[in-house]
Formats: sequence, structure tokens, C-alpha cells
Amino acid sequence: MRIIHGIPYTRVNYIIWAMKELGLDYEINPVNPMKGETKMPEHLARNPNGLIPVLEEDGFFLWESMAINSYLAKKYGDGLLWATDPHEEAEIMQWCVFGSVNIDKPAVNYILHKQALPEEMRDENSLRSAQEDLIPFLKVLDGHLAHKEYLVGGRFTIADLNLSAMLDYLLKSRFDLSEYKSLKPWLARCVERPARIEMGGKHENVKLKKPS
Repeated sequence: MRIIHGIPYTRVNYIIWAMKELGLDYEINPVNPMKGETKMPEHLARNPNGLIPVLEEDGFFLWESMAINSYLAKKYGDGLLWATDPHEEAEIMQWCVFGSVNIDKPAVNYILHKQALPEEMRDENSLRSAQEDLIPFLKVLDGHLAHKEYLVGGRFTIADLNLSAMLDYLLKSRFDLSEYKSLKPWLARCVERPARIEMGGKHENVKLKKPS
């Protein structure tokens, strides 16, 4: 049995996309952080950080979305989403870490203060800071993708999935990517894959309720 603990509209969507690419069966246990459910003892036993997503697979628990997707790709990817040699594996991990460290957090902050939080909780300074934090790393990504279709090895890997999942949220929050001439078509190639389309853009126009 394979279970994803967490709710869609969050980084859980990164895991769902990987599962669909790999043709894996899964169930979702909708642990909702906005209802305080991630701080309940049963969830803290899965992830002591009290965060989502968490993957449960036959008694094995794993948290951190990048670690989960790397595990899934390596175990089930059969050379498709994962590497074919150690150099390629290192490059895949390089871009996964790059996205996790430099893009994920400011992207989430931008989305929160642009549209996801209730209006009274949004902050223009936080929105501006998130946008400024993203720009240098988007330039790095855009430069790497010049004359390339994908990040590593000329094919779609878990690195493309992870980073494009982060940036697709930004695009749907009306972040202007028009100046990034190589990044934008790469993002389109990634999010137009059948597995992503099957998800139906469920995270679009998400608004979070203020905790009671």
C-alpha cells in the first residue's frame, strides 16, 4: 500500500505528478495543515517536523518532497525519470537541490501573498521580496536552458518535474515569465505532459482560509 499524507494544492502535487508519470497506484490521506492536523500525534509520528507531504509505503515513511520524488524516480523510473549513469544522477540532484534551496520558498511566498492568503493576511513587502529573491535564480535557470529542451541529458527527468511544478504555481499566480526566453517554453513542455494534464490544474486559483 502506497499512501501520500497531505492535501493537494501544496507540495503534495509534486508527488502526485511523479506517481502519475511512473504509473504508480496510491491513496491520499488528506492531512490538512490549515486545520492543525499536521501537529496531531499520529502525523508527528510520520514526520516529527509536522509538515506535508509524507510518503508511506509498506511501513516505510519518507518526508521532504524532493527526497520522496528522488526515491520514487530511482526505484520505479527505470532510466526514465532517473539517471542512466553517476554523472547524470549528480546533475539531476544538483538541479533538484537548486530548486529546493533557491526557488521553492520564494515561489511559495509569492503565491501566498499574491492570491492564496486571505486579503487581510497578504503583505506587499513580502510579495516584492519574494519576487526579487526569485529573479537571479530564474536567470540562472534560463541561461542553462538556452538551446536545451530539458535540464539534464536531453530528456524529461525528475529534475524537470520538480522545478516545473514549483514554477507552474508561479505562472498560475500571474508571475511574469515573459523575459525568460528559454525557461518559458521549457515550462510549457513540462506542464503539457499527459500526466500533468491529467491532474487537471487542481491548484489553480487556490485561496486558503484563515485559521479559526
